Amino acid sequence: MFDKYKPLKKILITGANGMLAIAIKNALSGCDVYAFSSQELDITCSQSLHKKIATVQPDYIINCAAYTAVDLAETEQEKAFKINAFAVEKMAQIAKQYQVTLVHFSTDYVFKGDAAMPYQPDQDTDPINVYGASKLAGEKAISRVNGKHYIFRISWLYAANGKNFFKWVAGTDVKELNIVNTQTGSPTSAIDVANFINHVIDNDPKNYGIYHFTNQGEMTWYAFAKAINQKLDLNKTINPVATFKTDAKRPAYSVLDCKKTEQVFNYSTPSISDGLDRVVARYKS
Repeated sequence: MFDKYKPLKKILITGANGMLAIAIKNALSGCDVYAFSSQELDITCSQSLHKKIATVQPDYIINCAAYTAVDLAETEQEKAFKINAFAVEKMAQIAKQYQVTLVHFSTDYVFKGDAAMPYQPDQDTDPINVYGASKLAGEKAISRVNGKHYIFRISWLYAANGKNFFKWVAGTDVKELNIVNTQTGSPTSAIDVANFINHVIDNDPKNYGIYHFTNQGEMTWYAFAKAINQKLDLNKTINPVATFKTDAKRPAYSVLDCKKTEQVFNYSTPSISDGLDRVVARYKS
């Protein structure tokens, strides 16, 4: 019976206090997980990064550490690129040195947003804000290093914890909300991303590269706010507005095509509605 024993896969997670990392830690119950917050592991410090990876000797690194302040990035360009590009390149190099598979998350914001149909993973990128540019630089760096890697572009991420659109709509005391209805995307539950990552690690096809993973369907921020309002019985008034002043431009249409992901990983991506139900249930519990 002992020859059938398989050691648990060892996973190193960065950015452990973020909403995605927390969801992934919860999903990876069958793995040996080493999760480090940005205080415990500063990914911009190459020496610390090397030491942690050398010590843990993981099978996978799941990089959930990122600079995600989209508007602030317009004035903190150097910081955004330091975390989202330069640190990621170093991580990819060390992962390759130790033959570790790197799982990294990118964004729908690498696209310009002028498409009429969902973006394919191999379509031309053209970010319209600094955040998107910094994430694209990270993607390119990982691809250049060319170790064992998966880059998953996700979009409009939300969870029952952390700072995100769902939490804001659910928690604000404001009873009347004006929400933009001129941006279309796919709100994506961190729970569903985490369940998918668990599936990837359990069934790794070793078909490395760039993929899309979002909840299936598309809607505006206004429609998403209305759905949250309805599912949580908030009784708020939700008004559509054409524009909302922000420092960074947002893509008008950033829906991602996930067919390649479904085929390669033999996985059915859940709908936006099902994803929201899971987060609502977690929020209420």
